[in-house]
Amino acid sequence: MEEIDISEVLLYFKSKVALIIGITLLIVILGNLYAMFLRVPVYKSSSTIVIASNDTNSANMQADITVNQKLVGTYKEIVKSRSVVEQVIKDLDLKYSYEELSSNILVEAVQNTEVLKISVLDKNAEQAKKITSMLSEVFKEEVMEIYNLKNVKVLDSASTPTGADNVNFVKDEIIYFGLGMIASFMLVFIMFYFDKNIRSVEQVESRLGLPILGTIPVYGGKK
Repeated sequence: MEEIDISEVLLYFKSKVALIIGITLLIVILGNLYAMFLRVPVYKSSSTIVIASNDTNSANMQADITVNQKLVGTYKEIVKSRSVVEQVIKDLDLKYSYEELSSNILVEAVQNTEVLKISVLDKNAEQAKKITSMLSEVFKEEVMEIYNLKNVKVLDSASTPTGADNVNFVKDEIIYFGLGMIASFMLVFIMFYFDKNIRSVEQVESRLGLPILGTIPVYGGKK
């Protein structure tokens, strides 16, 4: 296999700068057209719930806080449980299946607290808010019943998102530009690899296996 001379690669890439720029710009333009006309916007609405202790005694309260923090994983599973999700579907008369809705539910625990953040993704901003609000209420009732808790409260109610969660202009442009550069560099390298034109004395010797007896100089800037 013929060795690749880095200096020749760089010179070849330099000669194809216009092609590299053109391909990169084309991919950036195509990416923006996709974002404008084909990408479906997805909205995210969130609410936070605090699960506090029932006991007002400071020692017992601290113990309950520790227990609640350890139960965060359980609470997260309850939010996405079939009984909770299907109740939300029923109450809002949604056309989603359990699997479809549960896959659009995000649950985060605020570290070292008794606070849960519940988020819902939906193609409709208003519906994302309604589902999040109902999900928070159904979860609250379920937890209060299971663990006999009284101090489960919605700290921040869900609001209607004003912008799509999957749209970030700066991030998108960086991605499109990066993809354009990668694609153009790969294409130019493939062109270089399969280009059989002789570009240097060294290539003549390596490809033909013959010594060079002499070279013809170039005059007047023309070959």
